[in-house]
Parts: sequence; C-alpha cells; structure tokens
Amino acid sequence: MEPSTAFPGEPADVVRAFEDLPAILWAFEGPEHRVVAANRAARASAGHRADIVGRPVREVLPELEGQQIFAMFDEIYVTGRGRSQPGLRVLIDRDGDGELEEGFFTYSAQPALHADGTVRGLLVYTVENTELVRLRHAAEDRAAASEHRYREQRDFVLGLQRGLLPQGMPVLPRVRTSARYLAAGADTAAGGDWFDVVPLGDGRAALLVGDVVGHGAPAVAAMGQLRAVALQALTSGADIAETVARLDGLADHVPTARGATVCLVVLDPGAGEVRYASRAHPAPLVVDPDGVTRFLAGAPGGPLGSGSAKAEVHREPLTSGELVLLYSDGLVERPGRTLADGMARLSKVASAVVRDAVGDDTTVPDLMVDRVCALVVERLALSGYSDDVTLLAAEPVPRRADLSVDFPASSGALSGLRRSVGTWLAALDVTGMDADGLQLVVGEAAANAIEHAYPAGVRHRMRVECRLGEDGVAHLTLSDGGRWREPTPEPAGRGWGLRLMRSLVDRVEVSATSSGTAVTFHQPLRRAVRLGSAAEPGRDAEELRTAYERPVLRVSGPVDQDTVERVRDAVMAASRGGALPVVVDLTGVSQLASAGVVLLHQLAADCDGLRLVAPVGGPARQVLELTGLGHLV
Repeated sequence: MEPSTAFPGEPADVVRAFEDLPAILWAFEGPEHRVVAANRAARASAGHRADIVGRPVREVLPELEGQQIFAMFDEIYVTGRGRSQPGLRVLIDRDGDGELEEGFFTYSAQPALHADGTVRGLLVYTVENTELVRLRHAAEDRAAASEHRYREQRDFVLGLQRGLLPQGMPVLPRVRTSARYLAAGADTAAGGDWFDVVPLGDGRAALLVGDVVGHGAPAVAAMGQLRAVALQALTSGADIAETVARLDGLADHVPTARGATVCLVVLDPGAGEVRYASRAHPAPLVVDPDGVTRFLAGAPGGPLGSGSAKAEVHREPLTSGELVLLYSDGLVERPGRTLADGMARLSKVASAVVRDAVGDDTTVPDLMVDRVCALVVERLALSGYSDDVTLLAAEPVPRRADLSVDFPASSGALSGLRRSVGTWLAALDVTGMDADGLQLVVGEAAANAIEHAYPAGVRHRMRVECRLGEDGVAHLTLSDGGRWREPTPEPAGRGWGLRLMRSLVDRVEVSATSSGTAVTFHQPLRRAVRLGSAAEPGRDAEELRTAYERPVLRVSGPVDQDTVERVRDAVMAASRGGALPVVVDLTGVSQLASAGVVLLHQLAADCDGLRLVAPVGGPARQVLELTGLGHLV
C-alpha cells in the first residue's frame, strides 16, 4: 500500500496496534484481491496458514468460494462503494484439518484509493459474533417453542370446546333450527359460549344459549358442565323453571360456572307459542316474514349462582313463518357501544336479511334459518369481535311428510329406491354421512331381500316406509312378502350386509313373520352447523362410470348388486386378468354396497398389487374400514 505522508505515531507502534486489534483486518490489492496485510486475528481466523501475503485471497481461503463473500469483494472493487454485511454465516477451515466449521461474521469493506481516485484495493474489517448469533438463535428457538406450546394449548382448548358443543342441529318434524358459532379472537382464546337444541318428544323443542364468564380451559369446562346438566334435566322431563334451577345449583358449587348467563326457550308449534326464562341473558329476538321484529318481553333474573329467586317463566305467541333468535352477548356487544345499541343493530340487520329478496345465482343459503344465521353473524362480525359469537335460529314448520313407496323386487329397482329415500332426506335438509348411510342401508336390505327372500323366477314387490319421529329419530322400514332365511355360516367374502347395516345406523330391528320380513332402521338425524346453500334434493350420480388411464381405474356412481359385474370386468381388463398391478380410485363412488365389498375381497385375492384410493370422509372410505379393506387404501 502507498505510505501515508502523515504517519500518526511511530511505525512500530502502529504495526503493534494493527496486530493486537481483536477485530479481523485484511488489506487487499488489485482485482484479484491479493493479500498485502493481515493482522493476528485475521491469520488466526484462517488457521495460521503459511505464505498468505502476496497471494490472492481466493487461494488463501478457497473454501469461501460460493459463499458470496468473494462476490461482495468483487462488487466493491468494481463500483468503488463500500458495503457492510452483518451476521453472515461462513463455513471455514479454522485449524487446517480439512473440516469446515461454522462461524458468523459481520463484514465491513471499503475501497482503498490511489491518489487519482481510482480503486487500488480493499480494506476489510471483520468482527466474529458467532456466540452472539447462537445466543440469539437459541432465544428465537425458545420463543418459537413457547409460541408453539401456546398454539397447541389454544388448539386443544378450541378442540375441547367444539367437542362439547353440538355437532349439528336435530332434524325435527315441526321445528327447523340452525346455528352459527365463531370462537373468540386469537389473543383471548376460546370463550364459554354454548348452545343446544333438545327435542322434547311431543313436537316441542328446547332452545338454549348460555355464556360462561372468562376464556380458556376453565370457561370451556364450565360450559360443558352446564350443557350436560341442562341436557339431563330436559330429557328427564324437567320444565323450564326446574332446568334453570338445576343450572343454578351447579353454579352454586362450581366457581367457574358462577356468574354465567343462560336463556332457555321452549318452542311449541302445536300451541303456536314460546315459553322462556332468562338469567342475565339478552332477550331473544322474533322476526316475522315481513321483517318486523320484536324482543321477547320479561325482565331476566340475575346470573347463575348469584342467589336470584326462582326463574320467572314468560309466554308469547309464535306463529308459522316467524323466527326466534337466541344469541350471546358477543354478537351485540362492541367497545364504545351500549348493549341496547348492539341489540338495536341486531334487530335492524335481521330484519333486512328476512325482508330482502335474494336471487338464485348466489351462495346465500335458501332456508331462512340458515340465511339469518349466516348473514347476521357475517354482517355483525365485520367490525371485529373479542368474545365468542353464537346465534341460534328456530322456526315452526308444517309437519314433514312421511314416505311410502312400492317397487319391484329386482336389482334394477335399487337405484330408484335409493333416489326416493335421498329425495325424502333432502326435503328434511339432511345431507352428508347421515343421508349416505341411510340410502346405503336401505339399498343393502333391499338387495338382501331380492337375493334371498323370493324363489327364482317369481315376481314380487317390496315397500319402503320412512317417517321422522318427534324426537328427531328417522325410522325407515323395508318390508317384503318373502320368506326369512335364518343366518348361516357364510363362505369367505360373504355376510357383510347385516354387519354393514348395523355399523352405519343407531339401531336395526328385523321382524320376520309368515307373511314376510320387515327391517327397520332407526337413526337420529342432524343438520350440520354450516354456511352455504341448502341441500339439493336427490342425487343424480347413480349411473356407474369407469375410466382407465394406466395404472389408475376410476370408478364413479354406485357399486352394488346391479353394477358389480361391470366393475369386475373393468378391473380384470385393466389388470390383464390380475397379472398387472392396478389402482382402483373410488373417490367418485356414491354407494359401496356389500356386493361391492365382496367383489373387492375377491379382487384382492385374485389381483397382485391391487390398491384402492378412497378419501377420508367419503362414502367408500368408511365402508372399506368397517369391512376389513382399509389396508388396501
């Protein structure tokens, strides 16, 4: 380097200071960054390599190639602009053993200039901060682990809360209900909102919404206890006052339930009225078909566990077409606004939802109870919410019609039978696994009767009867005029029908007489708590389709007694008689009957490398797991 004309201090002292500085100092010259000076710290960082002065730094430290450090030096030399780069991870051979060690360094490099201003070389000042960076990384890891634990705990509480809430609304003959629930924001964790609809067995339905003070696991636990007590009281015949009294008694003994609020409404469509009581809970809102609203009158008592007198029960008319809305304070309370302001806003929004006509080409739910729950919560939550939000809507409806259909006792009638049952279920607003399972078991019973009840060559008819009980339990009976065949040991791959039926419904009854056999399925029906359009009646995917693109055979539609031979032919053709592996994709299968189960067991034995695809939650997957075929998925 060119000597300075004003050397500050004795040269030996300057050199000694340069040597003793704890920072790593390098001086380079030329575009190849030839080393002209390196202090003790620099030499130590390079493992005290010999003969470094006068050589390009790429030769001195070849392991740095590709780590973008030389590229930074090149850029500074070309542009003449200095640069700093903090916290660079560098892999370097510190002791000459050939193994690279990790270090973190902050680089500060400036150009050294000739007298005419052109770049002569670089002055590089480097500080190792490996320990500091590692400490920071460890702190970040601890913070991430803490955040992960928090999220795990919150997810656990949310999962527990959802497990303690109803998984759906009961489907009742004379009352239609819907609900919408939003958990509190992430910063406050789950709150203590709860709701329920309890069929009372005589056409009436009990509607409940409650709110426990606080958030997190204690509030969720108290909510679960209150809901369980209310459910036990109502199903054992307790009236409104007695049910509230039992909730009061629980709050007297469980501190986390003390101060909770609750509103209990019994909707009686036969009498055209509601009876209700409240403990410190916002009053229910009634909306008529024209959007006219009114809050149910009557002063609420004090919170649960506060020593209030026995709950006062009120009564008001509720006619066909009117909706009653129960809700938690999280729907209507906002910072800076009174509860009265929030309730007035609820009234205005609910009125608009009921009153405004909606076109067909929307995702707005068709059923008014679903529409009110979806749009009211959506609109009132726009401004944000810090507490749980719950809205429960109910309306009296004309009694749902029963179904009674005769059909020929032949496999060709199975599709029409399932379609009739599916249409009846869709009219009840039932979709999903309940609908799929009931259509499947009725089809199974019919297939069994067709195969076993009648002599070959004799034409007979069968009957299916469907009705919905006042308790929300569907009763589907399939009867024939044939003979009952006592169960016998089945050959391998047979006998899945009755086992499958019993696994898919709550209860199966078989009644055999000299005049025929009746199989009755009993299944509680529930509608999912969800947003979206109402169910479309029926299901059109009843035609079997197969499509092969090696090695995948896609099957859609029903796999039953009427279609199994076509499926068998398609699989055997795709596998060249069982010699080649084949993947059978059952994603589009609408029904997998026992005849299809038997076929798949046979194919598993006959075809090497058979694999099945069936998504979790789909109609086929549940049947596969219940019938010992899950290992093929």
